[in-house]
Amino acid sequence: MDDRRKDIVDIDGLRSEQPDPAAPENESTPNGPKKFLSVHFKCCNTYGRLYPDAARTRYHGRCPRCGASVEAKIGPGGTNRSFFDTT
Repeated sequence: MDDRRKDIVDIDGLRSEQPDPAAPENESTPNGPKKFLSVHFKCCNTYGRLYPDAARTRYHGRCPRCGASVEAKIGPGGTNRSFFDTT
């Protein structure tokens, strides 16, 4: 039995077929590679990435298949993990 705790990220259930204009490009920064969170989207059994917003207050992204929106807050008391499952 696997006793490791899984981090869960809630999805609002919002779906959109339009691209997200706020989604950053996958490019490097002057300080190295751009930070992101890896996410397993259970809705479509696929994987994607969440990138931080310009203010660096939250990570945001969408399921690459159905467009379900997901975000995770950035703040004190957070986690150092970089891989999450959606609900």
